[in-house]
This record gives sequence, structure tokens and C-alpha cells, in this order.
Amino acid sequence: MKPAAVVTGGSGGVGRAVIETLAGRGWDTVSLSRREGTDVSDEAQVKKAFGRLERLDALVHCAAVLVKAELRELTAADWDAQVDSSLRGAFLCSREAFLRMKPGGSIVLVSSLSGVQGAEKFPGMAAYVAAKSGLAGLTGIRVNAVSPGAVDTEMLKIAGVEGPRLQPAAVAGIIAWLCSPESSPLSGANLRLDPSDSAA
Repeated sequence: MKPAAVVTGGSGGVGRAVIETLAGRGWDTVSLSRREGTDVSDEAQVKKAFGRLERLDALVHCAAVLVKAELRELTAADWDAQVDSSLRGAFLCSREAFLRMKPGGSIVLVSSLSGVQGAEKFPGMAAYVAAKSGLAGLTGIRVNAVSPGAVDTEMLKIAGVEGPRLQPAAVAGIIAWLCSPESSPLSGANLRLDPSDSAA
């Protein structure tokens, strides 16, 4: 029987690359995103989506929203949208995953180097940075995080970050490894993926 994974935010960017990578390695995958009818920050929608699963071996939380604005101009609604998708979504989906996973299951939270380095280095991204920083607090037993720097996605265009960038497939390869039994000794880690160290 194929292992099964849920990937949030699987309709774009890193999430799509994770879906493709896992499928290429023999996984059954389910993508949860607003484009596909599930808002991962909505408790009822998350419970309904996970309730349809017959089994679950891995959860990869990629869902994120970025609204670039200076803090003094940022609306509460835009703050909530960014924190809810990344942090609240991670909580809701992780809780449902824990209820369904058997021993050996894996959760991977996709954070960001911005969440490590702080908002000062990423102007106009305070809410996004705060949400990504919060993911570190959810990392624990057989839950690991990856914190990539700039990844060549549509969101990077919104961020306006220049310089070296990672390809989504490179990030997805690390995530797929974290989902697999091969990474089972690793727990509570936050792997920093720096595009300046990559040939991409």
C-alpha cells in the first residue's frame, strides 16, 4: 500500500513541487488549498477534509499568504490572513494529523529564513515573518520544519526579494526526505535552506 500525504498549499509554489516529488516517489497525495476548496485556517473545513482520509502517513504544511505592507499601513484583516494561513493552519492541520497518524508518521512545517532572521531584514513582511517564526514553536516530536530562503515562486515576486534563489523542486526533495522513514531519527529540527549555498 502506498504511503499517503496531505500537502497544504499544494496548488502553487513549493506545495505543487512537493506533490509532484512525493507522487514521483510512490506516495498518494491530497492537496488542501483555498483554490481547491479548503481554507486551512477554517476549523470546520479542515475537519471535513481530514475526515475524508482513509489513512495518513505525512502532513506537509506549505500554505501561506503574503501581503506586503509597512506595519503602520497593515490592516488587521491582512495581518489575520497571513497569520491564519501559516500558523493557525499549521495548528489545525497538525491536530487532525496527530489524531490519524500511526507511529512513524511525519509532519513537516514549511517555515522561512525570514522567520529566523526577523522582520528588520524583510521590510513590509512583519505578519508573514511573525507567522513563520511561530511555526518553530510547533516543531516537536517527529515534527520538523524547513526554512528556505528565497524560492523561485509567485510569492517571491510579491516579496520583491532579489539575489540567489532556490528552485521549488530542490526544497521539495528535502521535504520528501523528511516525510520518509529514512529521516525517522530526526525530530524537532528546523533545517535552514540557504539559496546562497545552492547551485540553483
